[in-house]
Amino acid sequence: MSSFPGSSRAGFAPRGRGRGGRAPQFTKGGEQVKLDIDKHPLGEHLRSFRNIDLSVDGDNFARPVAISNCEYVSSYNWLNDRVPTIAVPGKPPQWTPLQTPQRLNVDSGQYYRDANAAKHPDHPMAPVVHAVLNTNPGFHCADIHLFACGSTLGNLLRFARGIDKAFRFNIEIIGNTVFFIRKEDDPKELIKGVKGYGHTFPEAYTTWEREVKGSDTHQRIVRYKFAGLNCLIRFESDGYIKDPSTTIARPFDKAPADEDGLLQALQGAAISTPSEASSKTSEIRIKRAGSPVPQQAIFDLKTRSARYRKDINMSDIYPQLWLKQIPNFIVAYHDGVGLFQDVKVLDVKSEVQAWERDNKDGIRRFADLLHKVLDVVRSDKIGLLEVYCPGVDRLEIRTQHGEGVHALPTKLQDRWAEDRLDADLVYQDTLDDDGGSDDRDYYELQGNRVLHSDDEDSDREPDYTACSPADCGYCGKCTY
Repeated sequence: MSSFPGSSRAGFAPRGRGRGGRAPQFTKGGEQVKLDIDKHPLGEHLRSFRNIDLSVDGDNFARPVAISNCEYVSSYNWLNDRVPTIAVPGKPPQWTPLQTPQRLNVDSGQYYRDANAAKHPDHPMAPVVHAVLNTNPGFHCADIHLFACGSTLGNLLRFARGIDKAFRFNIEIIGNTVFFIRKEDDPKELIKGVKGYGHTFPEAYTTWEREVKGSDTHQRIVRYKFAGLNCLIRFESDGYIKDPSTTIARPFDKAPADEDGLLQALQGAAISTPSEASSKTSEIRIKRAGSPVPQQAIFDLKTRSARYRKDINMSDIYPQLWLKQIPNFIVAYHDGVGLFQDVKVLDVKSEVQAWERDNKDGIRRFADLLHKVLDVVRSDKIGLLEVYCPGVDRLEIRTQHGEGVHALPTKLQDRWAEDRLDADLVYQDTLDDDGGSDDRDYYELQGNRVLHSDDEDSDREPDYTACSPADCGYCGKCTY
């Protein structure tokens, strides 16, 4: 694999070191977030923590604070349908770099900040749990202490490390598991100020394979041990490298002139614009499609302008790679107007491990914070709580305002809490009237019941990957 030149490790800006046992001074955390407490009022205050309250040598550290025993559990793709639909296990887009760099258009369109909330606003965690139970109907839910995502854990880790950024998220304990549920001001909140090539580049340099055509995003769930806790973590994946030891540009079967048309089609394809969500928010369909991809093949991707050629600052990237246990990182530099001629594919596993060693005090504070939050949650009798951090050295645990919002619909909540199979949530092949297996493997969950769907391709956006202007005029239906 290629790597950056330079004196710092892998050519990146320094990864940052721990600061002994002292609580760190607060630093700004990039984009500053203003929490709308008028739209979403705060509930009753239960407990507050300051960064200085977090310990690096308390009782919780008789156990290792490094992440260990990481393993893939499940995954799913959100499909671009009007009715919320996931493909399990799905598959991330494959890294398929262009042989000849092409100038790309700048990002345009709209992009959801949280795809799960936008697609399924009533219960954003429901598709995650469905994917886990669909993959392994006998999954032992009672073994899991914490079910979270890269966003909620990332926010807590930043707070523990002294990085000043406002955030809030909901909490609910179901059975033996504490759920952290990401919370934006609006479920369909869009990323503001979209600019650069962070979306058009992956559209051109990665490919949704045939079995998962029409996908919007790929979501993964991994399991690992941290600070004595059995954790399930969900995160979005940028893609995978078919052979992580090589970076082979994809060949083109079409004439070279077709690349311009292909890129134009890709830039206008479904991934650029959020699909219209169904008004029936209790509805979710499950399609069995795709295949599992090993965690060691997964990558995270960033684009940067090479106009001023500054080393990419990894201080906020390594922590996310560590939380998600992603071993590969791709950084692509453009000339300022969309031409990418410097693309690096890096194995950063050793770098992430080095970051873990160098930041052990911040990680210990993070572990202490997790245990403090979980202790409050387990002692509370109400059950629906919220973490609220206004962006200074204060993190509050409160009850959710009003009646609160549950993490899961009732049947799914019961299935998780009772750690047993429920007839309404058994994932199995639906049979035809004559007893034969239906090869569509397509299900609809409505009112917590698994139903068969007759409309596999309804409202699906076209896929132009295998098309060409000469052969089909970009029909959106061609396959390799």
